[in-house]
Amino acid sequence: MSVENNIFVKRENMPSPDAWARAIAAHGFSMTMDTDFDIDEFDGFLPCTYQGEEAGFEYYAEESDIKELLSEGLLTEEEAQQLQGREFLVTLETHADMREYMTSMIAAAVLCELADGMLAEGL
Repeated sequence: MSVENNIFVKRENMPSPDAWARAIAAHGFSMTMDTDFDIDEFDGFLPCTYQGEEAGFEYYAEESDIKELLSEGLLTEEEAQQLQGREFLVTLETHADMREYMTSMIAAAVLCELADGMLAEGL
């Protein structure tokens, strides 16, 4: 089973990998995240550690079309209104490993706070 955290942000608010990792540490989480990736070009497994153990998640990022997601029934009108201006979609995906799930949840939460993002589940 896989779990996706879908975070919508304004592209100009998307932090660099270094800033994102520093914010995770500043919030006191026992997690590190590899920062050697391009937020626009990278797709794939992003290595992390959680409480000193290997972990990580799949990272994907793309421009989204809020109107299309609405027309496909993946968003409600209210959700689409809340997401306006946040067309950069970052997806963090994990597969059946709780340590990896924790890194995904921490990274998603900090990204939402850092970039004024919104988490949408189930897309």
